[in-house]
Amino acid sequence: MRRFLANGFLLVCFGTLLPVIAVESVTRLAPGLVPPPLRAVKRVYEAREAWEGMMSKDPYLGFKLKPGLAFDFPSEGRTVEIRTLDYGLGDIGFRDLGTKPPFDILAIGDSFAFCDDAPASSCWVRRIAESTGLSAGTLGVNGYSSLAEARMLERYGAFFQPKVVLMSVFLNDFKDNAYFDDWLGSGADDFWLWMSRRRASGLSDRLARISVVYRLIDGARRFRRHPVKSYSDGKIEFVFRARPWWAELIRDPERSRGWRLMRQAFSDAAEATQKMGARLVVLLFPFKEQVYWGRLGRFFPEAQHGDVDAPFRLITEYLDAHGIPHCDLTDGFRREGEKGKQLYLEVSGHWNDAGYALAAELVARCLEERGILRCRRGGAEGRGDCQLGGGYAGLRGADHGVAAENQREGD
Repeated sequence: MRRFLANGFLLVCFGTLLPVIAVESVTRLAPGLVPPPLRAVKRVYEAREAWEGMMSKDPYLGFKLKPGLAFDFPSEGRTVEIRTLDYGLGDIGFRDLGTKPPFDILAIGDSFAFCDDAPASSCWVRRIAESTGLSAGTLGVNGYSSLAEARMLERYGAFFQPKVVLMSVFLNDFKDNAYFDDWLGSGADDFWLWMSRRRASGLSDRLARISVVYRLIDGARRFRRHPVKSYSDGKIEFVFRARPWWAELIRDPERSRGWRLMRQAFSDAAEATQKMGARLVVLLFPFKEQVYWGRLGRFFPEAQHGDVDAPFRLITEYLDAHGIPHCDLTDGFRREGEKGKQLYLEVSGHWNDAGYALAAELVARCLEERGILRCRRGGAEGRGDCQLGGGYAGLRGADHGVAAENQREGD
């Protein structure tokens, strides 16, 4: 009897482990067989693991890129070479786009300014440098909040001697600003260790590093809270996600705590830019679901009750009132998206190479329309002979009290 029970126990264990081993093997050896929603989970964890290896803690910025990186980052269907340089500024790295300082144009921002999931040659900052003949570089760091970006600019921007600073805004900056502000109040010196403890996710993160099955279980749990839908119409293929940072924000952005902090970041960035004698321009980068909004109705009907463009309107009204020029890329991306062009990666929310190329074109055109960039077209491959025109156009003198006003609103 005892032997019979032991054999039965072994059979149960074998029957349980066999499917687990099969799933682990298939997802690693034949990733194309994994359904798109589950590929989204796999992609998130792989990118996060590679991303964590790129960063080190910083008590002022929260975290920063390591200097001297040279490795292949896992992207969708390919790997992307990532290289960082310290420019003699110590224990910090900045993405190497193949351009050299001093930079006429300096970008700050999160993963879109870092040009995540794209080789340096495809990055919109590099493309602008090539199309204008001006020197351009980036201080972008994937995962940064607007508050951290302003701090990065304040600490390191003057070294690069920019004439124009391009501050990119993505809607997840609203929630990232709130996280960063909470971290500042915590007294911790390591942002991501603090975040891990806040989420109580230490054990979960360790399991996810070693087990694809656990990632799928964790993904299923997340999908129940935040729907993930696969879309294909013969021209474009996407995984759409109803993420809380946009699904909730579009209903009433003005009441968001992140909005007060966003205004603080604009004020800080404008002050830092003015001190270095440069001009601040804010770039508004739309998210994937925002661009292809007309295709989302049958997937996320509840989201249709919100106004997907309300947050950007709120931002542009504020920037206009405070004399800060801006470029909203939403309409330009929508026009191309309506033609059936795929401008984002299938799973990730980042642009593909076509998206980065379009961003470069739209930003350069906007800067020309605003008189910030003056170009004479011609030459090889349509490259222009460009100069930067105009002076500083940041906060007006009477508006330097915005920081104090924002602080009072937060008290």
